[in-house]
Amino acid sequence: MIRWSSAALASLSLLATASPSRETAAAADHHRFERPCMGTLFKVVIISKQPRPEIEAAATAALDIATQLDSQLSDYRADSEVGIFNHAPPGQPLPLSPTLAEILRRAADLCHQTGGAFDPARGALTRLWRLSRRSGKLPEPEALAQARQASGIDRITIDSEAATLTRHSPLTRLDLGAIAKGFAADRMLALLRARGFPCSSIAAGGDVAVGTAPPGQTGWKVAIRTHGDLGAAETHIIIANAAVSTSGDVEQTIEIDGQRYAHLIDPKTGLGMRRPRAATVIAPSATESDALATALCLLQPAEGIALIEKRKNTEAAIFSTAPHDKSVNKSVSSGFNKFVP
Repeated sequence: MIRWSSAALASLSLLATASPSRETAAAADHHRFERPCMGTLFKVVIISKQPRPEIEAAATAALDIATQLDSQLSDYRADSEVGIFNHAPPGQPLPLSPTLAEILRRAADLCHQTGGAFDPARGALTRLWRLSRRSGKLPEPEALAQARQASGIDRITIDSEAATLTRHSPLTRLDLGAIAKGFAADRMLALLRARGFPCSSIAAGGDVAVGTAPPGQTGWKVAIRTHGDLGAAETHIIIANAAVSTSGDVEQTIEIDGQRYAHLIDPKTGLGMRRPRAATVIAPSATESDALATALCLLQPAEGIALIEKRKNTEAAIFSTAPHDKSVNKSVSSGFNKFVP
């Protein structure tokens, strides 16, 4: 199985799952499918009265999209397109597939929009974090400085006309873990719509993409749960033809010299994020919500909410801890609560 960065927090955790109500299940056939992929479990829900074989074929085709993208975009395997790029000589243009070109175009746009809080070319720093997680030691200052110098969207060249991709440093690496699951969910949902199943949902870890509302409902119910020492009551949102993602620092953390570090790389230090923080983002696509949720964990809450307020059809909630009493502070965009029943 290919491992990917998962949505997580330190003292907080957010889990998003989409499900129709009991009334919906009685109103139409409710079909569930799942497959492990990208280090998580992809779950497909289709609500339809069409014949079961047609539904199964569509769900299998959708899950095959995730499997294919995993084999193409994972930075954990040397034979993937990303893996080949990450080991290519610097300055050598490599052929760029339409799929990688599309996700990099979207990623580059989101990188610029977030001021670099989300950056798909921060793989050199991700690699150091993985080494630290195994060794229990922080990287040497020189190695950290070199990785920071080699990281960033400006360290790669995307030539759309020639369909090539070039890295500028032997240490420059792509890491699409903060956007790939959302990108896959969008493509899967698009296929299900094209097959005649608009009332469907895709859940992949902290990323959920949903189609039209289930029969008799205004939308899909997505659960957001905060727990741990800073636990708070479960809340829900209702969305349709949209996506929601959560990110934070729960699962993939390390503690070194009494300091906790998350897998989300802080661009200011080059090390893992240290403050307990989580973000939930509602957006038109899971590609957007996935990347933005990561960015909002790394920005200050006020800065993150200001970013969201500038985007159409996008809302967010940011959960952070107070420095002294460890209580949970919640910052929300102006339209977030309209999705809360």
